[in-house]
Amino acid sequence: MLQYILIAFGGSLGSLARYYLSNSLLKNFIFFDFPVAILAVNILGSFVFGIIMGIIENNLISENIKNFLLFGFLAAFTTFSTFAWEAITLIHSEMYIKLIMYCLLSVSLSVIFCLIGYHLGK
Repeated sequence: MLQYILIAFGGSLGSLARYYLSNSLLKNFIFFDFPVAILAVNILGSFVFGIIMGIIENNLISENIKNFLLFGFLAAFTTFSTFAWEAITLIHSEMYIKLIMYCLLSVSLSVIFCLIGYHLGK
């Protein structure tokens, strides 16, 4: 039962953090109508996820902390449903070059930063 509470609490904090970063702190950073806020959130979340996974491999983190951080906080923080909606918005606006750039950058930079974070966590 504790694991569910930790995941739920982490998820609520993660979604609040994503909302704050994407709607207040990063909202003013718009680069040629490009959805920078969610891109930054996904990259940051992937980076932190990688660090935690590296730490987990060294058995330096408890199961409860893992549930709270990975399955709660970061799962809610880096949701790709927002990413998908931003992509649809670009499609509706017929900004196809920006759509391709956004999708490629979101996926490739998230994977790269997750890998970097993983190695830092080890």
